[in-house]
Amino acid sequence: MTVQTRGGLCVGGPCGTTIVIESDGRIHEAAKPPNDLGTVPPAALAALSAAIRTTDFSALRSHPFTGECPTAFDGQAIVLEFGAPGSLQRIATCEGDVDFGLPLFVAVATALGPLVPLPAP
Repeated sequence: MTVQTRGGLCVGGPCGTTIVIESDGRIHEAAKPPNDLGTVPPAALAALSAAIRTTDFSALRSHPFTGECPTAFDGQAIVLEFGAPGSLQRIATCEGDVDFGLPLFVAVATALGPLVPLPAP
């Protein structure tokens, strides 16, 4: 899975980063090496895998985002991509109303810890 942050204001232009969690639990940035950030603990990785397998992604995307995307005022948008059974699933905070209290996002926050602070539920 990947978590991409976009937007915000950095010295060289818009901010952004992409963090990848591999199926073996390795966490790294998508930027050029060295990019290793650590490893998801086995219990957190198992919980994340289970949450991805059991999430109804169509239901998640059924609530459109109606606010103003934070990138309009130097904030960040978050795009999450999951290698779910059967296909790649994409959830973007400026496209859908994301409830970060749902089990999938709690599992992501637990797996990534302080590396990518997700909004509180």
